[in-house]
Amino acid sequence: MKNSFIFGFTKEVFVESKGLQKQNHLIVFFPYKGILKSQSDFQIQLRDYFYQHTLPDKLIVICFEFNKDDVKELFNSDSDIYNYIPKFDFNQNQEGICVISLNEKGDFKSVIGLCPSADEIDDIFTRGMIKIFRKHGGLIISQPAHHFVFPSGKHSNRFLRTGNVLVAGTEIFFIAASLIKYFKRSSFESIYSDTSSINSLVYAYINLLKELNPSFKESVHVESFGSYKMFEESKFQARRNSLFLISSSTSGSILNRMTDVNKNVKNIELNNIAIIYGLSVKSPYNKQVICDLTKNKHNSDCIEPFESYNVNRGEVCKFCSIGSKALKVEGDVFLLEKPIVTPHLIKKTDLPIYIRDFSNYYKKSNKDAEPLIRCYHKENGFNDKKYEIYIDVASILDQWKNREDKNHPYKLIFNKLEKYLLQNIPASLRYIITLPDDGSRKLASIINEILFSDGNTSVKILSLKEINKIDKNIKGSIVIASSSIVTGRNLLYLSRALRDVESSYRRLYFTFINRTGNKNHLDFLQSNLGLGEFGVDTHKIFNVETIHCSNEAQKTPWHIEEEAVKKFQDFFENFEDFNAIINYSNERILQLTQSGKNKGLSNNLFLPTIRNKVLKIRNGFAFAPFQGSTAHNKFISQSKQSEIYFIVSSVLNDMRNKGIFDQSDYVRNILDPGNFVRFNDGIIQACLLRACSNDELDYSISKESSIQMQSVLGDMILHIADDHAEALNEFFYAIAIKKLKLTFGIVEDCIALLEEQEFYKNEDTILKGLVKYIRKEVLVKEDIKSKFDRLVAEKINEE
Repeated sequence: MKNSFIFGFTKEVFVESKGLQKQNHLIVFFPYKGILKSQSDFQIQLRDYFYQHTLPDKLIVICFEFNKDDVKELFNSDSDIYNYIPKFDFNQNQEGICVISLNEKGDFKSVIGLCPSADEIDDIFTRGMIKIFRKHGGLIISQPAHHFVFPSGKHSNRFLRTGNVLVAGTEIFFIAASLIKYFKRSSFESIYSDTSSINSLVYAYINLLKELNPSFKESVHVESFGSYKMFEESKFQARRNSLFLISSSTSGSILNRMTDVNKNVKNIELNNIAIIYGLSVKSPYNKQVICDLTKNKHNSDCIEPFESYNVNRGEVCKFCSIGSKALKVEGDVFLLEKPIVTPHLIKKTDLPIYIRDFSNYYKKSNKDAEPLIRCYHKENGFNDKKYEIYIDVASILDQWKNREDKNHPYKLIFNKLEKYLLQNIPASLRYIITLPDDGSRKLASIINEILFSDGNTSVKILSLKEINKIDKNIKGSIVIASSSIVTGRNLLYLSRALRDVESSYRRLYFTFINRTGNKNHLDFLQSNLGLGEFGVDTHKIFNVETIHCSNEAQKTPWHIEEEAVKKFQDFFENFEDFNAIINYSNERILQLTQSGKNKGLSNNLFLPTIRNKVLKIRNGFAFAPFQGSTAHNKFISQSKQSEIYFIVSSVLNDMRNKGIFDQSDYVRNILDPGNFVRFNDGIIQACLLRACSNDELDYSISKESSIQMQSVLGDMILHIADDHAEALNEFFYAIAIKKLKLTFGIVEDCIALLEEQEFYKNEDTILKGLVKYIRKEVLVKEDIKSKFDRLVAEKINEE
């Protein structure tokens, strides 16, 4: 346990004959008795401090009347404590050392050296309290999903929480010392705080005063008033001789309400109120602020005023207007019993433009052709790393040689590629460096072929391992050819590796498909790759196609399924009457583990229907890339599951990028159960169940949404023998892996309804196996007492 609070700061000080100079100040605060007994602990603190901080020009020690003799002895002229303050000697720095003590009246007196002025002492305490505030995260900044609303009606995305900073004992006593300095009271009868989270400070303050004033023996009444409404709506009468501590304020308006005689508030004097931390508090209440956090030119550690909107005054809240949820704050406590749950419906307009314009990549030479977009694969993957979305660029570029064929499906893709190459590849090109994948090597060959046809025959193609072959004695350009960018790690590595030749070569990054997860990551990559001798645009970046889709490669839906299938195999090992799920699990584990042999999954992403058929899209798909009747019908007939999944998952990815599905402890955004009614094709439902995160399908936090989901499942169960229930296996699989969560009892009711259906009873199906697994491994068994306790609790919550 530390026996002192040590901090430092730099400030400009006027020095005679030298003018203004920046000086490093070291502040040491001692709140406890018995300092000499724990001198070795203090020496360790000093050593640790100077490992990370600069040497001081001035040393200021703060103590109390009750421990000043020990402190004086610790810092006398021949003390060995100066050996622990590097290059600081008492005799050489005598004018730069002072020890001051605080008494019960809030006055400071010199123990060693000259006592600083009152303004200097105020500055020391303000700087120390700000450092404590910063260190322990006193500024709460909301996530995009929520913001805060205060009793005054103001909405903001940040607020001050003093309770967060009251962590270390020495720091709490430091703040308590500032209260002694402020109130200048040697005794009082009671003290009120606006929140119990600062009561540790209250008791530290009382403790210090009783140490300083032995005659102060009375018990102090401590109470938290909690809500400011009591000052407005009722007759509040404080005990006489009472003090009031406000944890924080960003306006000071609460003081007006507390002291307004028209509100029937009694026995509250303005001088008996202290605001621990204040920001932008206006006169006359700024005098009640112990530590002013408002940004100023003398202290860069302070913070900017908050962006806020007072709805009670008719101001429009910017945060509310973009869908952020308002959390009520009283004192420094959230008034929230359970999270705010918001369900979201997917609309046709949620399809991103870049996905709509990606239509050429769904075209095929015939209905049996494999799609370019697949799932669960990564070329040269390791450690089970497989991309959720894989785009087979190599197969596209393989067709470059046939691009002149009439009605070639990739004709428009190649036209665009050729135009980009002719417009952007410079004649000064000397080297093409390829990333280590087949598609990048083929792209480099195409670039070389086009340049060769234009007369440039001196271009050399190098791999990543061959960049040491670049001739530094000539000048020109280097193209880095990449078939696809997901994270950009290889390009960032190359960017660093090519700095040695930056003075001779201009770099150009040419990518066929840039498919980062979001625009922020794209901007980060482009700003880093472009950075060079002349700023961020030194090196150029060209992308033939730019989209944003999932870049998950370690916890994809099929990584999760692979683990789940292994659990199914273990679970059913000793059963003889669940052949359907046993046989399926054995076949499925081979499909998943060997997906790399087929460049991923294409038409086997999901569990089959209840009748063991492959899920297929139907006419009328809202997000179909072709809207004309002929092209639309062709897409529907030729499309594979992986292409539909790519579209649906990209819609969800874009919604997440816009903050629609942001989650926090206080706000939950979920997929509206109505989406499973709106999009009633089994394949779309399966896409949603696989592509959504666990949080987005957690209906257990909303009774209303759970009931809606129960209705969706119930309707499907009642139509189990027809196509309306074709995704039922996927729904129960989502329940089995604890992804789709519902409130207590709903899954049991759905299973009971399912077991009444003749088709279900008469057939050995995958679904029957999933239900068996859910009963044993997922459902929580509840005894009758627990059930009644839960029902009583739910009733109380409703009331």
